Amino acid sequence: MEEIIQEIEKQAKERSKVYRLLSMFFLKNPSNEFLKKIKDDEFLENILRICDYGEEEFKKPVSYIKNFLESAKRNNFEDKILESLQVDFTKLTRGIKRGYGPPPPYESVWRGSSSIMSEWTEKVLRFYAEAKIGMDLEDELPDHIGIELKFMSLLCYKEMEMWNKGKIESAFEVLERENDFLKFYLLAWTPFYLNEMEKEAETDFYKGVALLTKSFLYFDKEVIEEIYSELKDLI
Repeated sequence: MEEIIQEIEKQAKERSKVYRLLSMFFLKNPSNEFLKKIKDDEFLENILRICDYGEEEFKKPVSYIKNFLESAKRNNFEDKILESLQVDFTKLTRGIKRGYGPPPPYESVWRGSSSIMSEWTEKVLRFYAEAKIGMDLEDELPDHIGIELKFMSLLCYKEMEMWNKGKIESAFEVLERENDFLKFYLLAWTPFYLNEMEKEAETDFYKGVALLTKSFLYFDKEVIEEIYSELKDLI
């Protein structure tokens, strides 16, 4: 049983990293520093490592990103590469105008509110507070997709810490929060936005990001359910 818990602890750490990476894609407008990171072979290795979670689920999104990076490298990451990413990022995440990209990725908007700030903004903030996790909103609203993904990253990291300290009940409490946040928040609206994002994206990079994010969210829900099933007798 100890070996199983150690493996779940390791898995929680890796899940945290994936959520952090996905969060960055939605919060950071591509810059020279961003381009430098994705030029690094380690970046592609991190993307490819996600395939280890389930090759079929991630094969298509990873191929989108891999194709983009290979094409960019063949063109020596010319200035127009960065420009194309910046234009796509703005189109896909800023809700510039109707008919140009999807509505902006705020839960309030995709839940049907006429305002960016609504009851859903408050509900998300309350969920963060109840989880007792300090959140740096990075000048964004709390129900932005990037912030919600960042929150999941921090939850997974907290879960890892609980397993590491042998606090089984606390680890399960965090798992329950992860499950609830996926079920009642992230998976309740982001798949609709991400479907539109994939359709509207001009670059393979952001097509891949959209599909990768959606695939991982559904996959992670299954991971949590499997952990419950495997260790429920310990509660």
